[in-house]
Amino acid sequence: MAREVRAGLCRTPRSIPPKYFYDDTGSALFDAICMLPEYYLTRAESALLEAHGDAIVEAALAAALVEIGSGMARKTAPLLGAICARCAAPTYVPFDIAPEAIVQSASPLLDAYPALRVTGLVGDFARDCGKLAEAAPASRGPRLFAFLGSTIGNLDEREAPALVAAVASLMNENDRFLLGVDRVKAPAVLHAAYNDARGLTAAFNRNVLRVVARELDGHVDVDAFAHVAFYDPERERIEMRLRATRPVAMTLRAADVHVELARDETILTEISRKFTRESAERTLREGGMDLVDWRTGPDDAFALCVARASRPL
Repeated sequence: MAREVRAGLCRTPRSIPPKYFYDDTGSALFDAICMLPEYYLTRAESALLEAHGDAIVEAALAAALVEIGSGMARKTAPLLGAICARCAAPTYVPFDIAPEAIVQSASPLLDAYPALRVTGLVGDFARDCGKLAEAAPASRGPRLFAFLGSTIGNLDEREAPALVAAVASLMNENDRFLLGVDRVKAPAVLHAAYNDARGLTAAFNRNVLRVVARELDGHVDVDAFAHVAFYDPERERIEMRLRATRPVAMTLRAADVHVELARDETILTEISRKFTRESAERTLREGGMDLVDWRTGPDDAFALCVARASRPL
C-alpha cells in the first residue's frame, strides 16, 4: 500500500488506487450507494442475473463459481442457486481484498445452501489471481469465473486485458468467464449515478483519504477536498477525483510522502469505463478470450458477457 500510494501521489497527475476505498466505512457507503435511485448499475445487473443466471450456469455446466472482487456477494444468489440445483458438491470461491466482506457474505450463503463449500480467498486481483488455481482446482468440475459489477471498468485499456489474460491462464476448455459491463449511455444518466443527491458518493470518495491517513501514519485534511465526477465521452469513462478547495499539504509518514497541492489540483481516485459490445469483445480478445454469449436487458443499460479461453490455432 505504501509503495502504490507513494507512486500515485508523487507523479503528475496524482492518483490513489481505488481498491483502498474499501475499509469498513467505505464498504458500508458503497452498499448504500448501490441502493440509491440514481445508481442503476446494481439493479440492472441483478435483473439480468435473475433472468439469465440459470441459462448461463446450465450452458457452462458449472460445478463451481469463482467470483473475483466478490464484495458482499449480493448478486451471486441466482448463479449459486443454479449451481447448487445441478451439482451434488457445489463450490464457491469468493476472492476479495476485504476479508470482512468474505466472512460476512459466507454465513448466509451457507445457511441458504447447506451443500455448498465456500473457500474464501483474500488478495488483490491485479496480481493474486494465480492463487485461484489452488482454491478452485479444475478437478472438481467446470468452473464459472465471474467478474461482476462492471468492476472491469475501473481498469484502463492496458489493465483490463491483463486481468482477462490472468484469468484465461487459469481456464481450461470447459471453464467459462462471466463478465458484467456497464454500457455507454446518456451522459446525464451517468452524471447522476456518480453525483447522487444525498452525497453518499462524495462521502465514499473522500473516505479514501481517511483510509490512507490511518493506514500510513499520516495527516490529511479531508474537509479541504471536494468530490468531482464527470463523464469523458472521448474515452467513454467516468473519472472520479478529489479537488483541493484551497492549498493543502498531505503527509503520510509510513509511505515517506509529503506533497503540497495547489487550489483546484486534483487526485484521480477512480475511473469507470463504459462499454459497447465492440469494446467489451475487444477487451476479451486482447486478454485471450472469445465471446460466446451476450445478454442485455430491455433498456440496454448493462450487459452480461460469457467468454471462453481462446483455443490455439
